[in-house]
Amino acid sequence: MSSMDERELAEIRMIEDGLRKAYDGDAKGVVDVFSGLRDFAVQLIHLDLTAENEIDAKALIIAMGDIGRMAAEKRMEIASIASVRSLGEVAVEAANCKRESLALKALSGLGELALEFAGKGMDAVARNAAETLENLGKNSSEVKMEVLASLSETYLMQLARKAMDENLPETWAAAVNHLAGIGASSTGKEMENSSVGAAILLEELGTAAARKGNEPQVKVVIEALEKLGRELSRKDSKNALIQTVWALETLRVLAMEYGIETAVNAAKLALEALNTTGIPDEEQNLERFQEIKEFHRRILRKS
Repeated sequence: MSSMDERELAEIRMIEDGLRKAYDGDAKGVVDVFSGLRDFAVQLIHLDLTAENEIDAKALIIAMGDIGRMAAEKRMEIASIASVRSLGEVAVEAANCKRESLALKALSGLGELALEFAGKGMDAVARNAAETLENLGKNSSEVKMEVLASLSETYLMQLARKAMDENLPETWAAAVNHLAGIGASSTGKEMENSSVGAAILLEELGTAAARKGNEPQVKVVIEALEKLGRELSRKDSKNALIQTVWALETLRVLAMEYGIETAVNAAKLALEALNTTGIPDEEQNLERFQEIKEFHRRILRKS
């Protein structure tokens, strides 16, 4: 038997072992399996780019997601967090090695698991996933992989919406702030679209909260937008800054419409704190921001 055949057999046995231990509720055993599967996946990332290695690595990533979902079904918090950590590490390694399809697969697996955890009310695990998504988004910005950064933002937006539906305020706030964190890191000529995208998605979340009359959530979004705007202003990222200002103005008007006075005042103060001198003209921004919204829709379909 060749070394490749031996490795593949070891992978299959480990996947079967992970599924069995997850079914049996053996949390520690599942954690150990995730560590081994992560190591196998990282090894494949560093091998030559061949169709066989690509398929093998994707199969491992899919298996990690399957085991993670079973861990969630069994409410095994430690094992679920291990699934988040392992998929996150695989995604970062793939991004650093410019293996975009594998990074995208791992990131998508993590994003879907995050929604699964929130749907099952696993607040602590969902928050851990939100933090990992932010780290992935920031890392993707550093290596100039815009699709990955934007997909991280999109999953955080979806996680926030899920947390809103499931009444998980801590997960909701974490997702909002981690989304803003990616936007603040994605500045500069090559990555500014991700900053703009973060402001657009935050506006959507704030709008949903305002329409539900949820005062605390609207204020969390306003605070996140102000922090984002301050960082964008510091880095002279004008296009993203103007979208942030527009988002704040939209939320100010909505808060006024729905009688959320504290949010109206918070938005006013945030707007006064941000300097928009020298921003591009309105028509130019509208066209670009529509393109970025379409970009988010495309990457979500791609995932």
